[in-house]
Amino acid sequence: MAKHCEIEGCETPYYLVQSHHIIKGNGKRKQCETKQSVINLCWEHHHGTYGVHGREGHVLDMKLKLGLQAVYFEMGYSEDEIRKLLGGRTYEI
Repeated sequence: MAKHCEIEGCETPYYLVQSHHIIKGNGKRKQCETKQSVINLCWEHHHGTYGVHGREGHVLDMKLKLGLQAVYFEMGYSEDEIRKLLGGRTYEI
């Protein structure tokens, strides 16, 4: 796993990163966890104002979910399989 923030263009100088589960929710996180669904984020992208858990983080959160969904489609999963991997739903742009 990378030791830096995996958000494209992030140039944080810090190597201290936190693991983020793209799929949230009680039961869903572990049930839906795959190698592709957990990424490393710097503090700003994880908890900052525009980070996935921040006050304005919905945009980044949706970007990560859509990206994960695209990866699963590229891997050849069916829509039903992807829905299960994403905690019971799919996402639209």
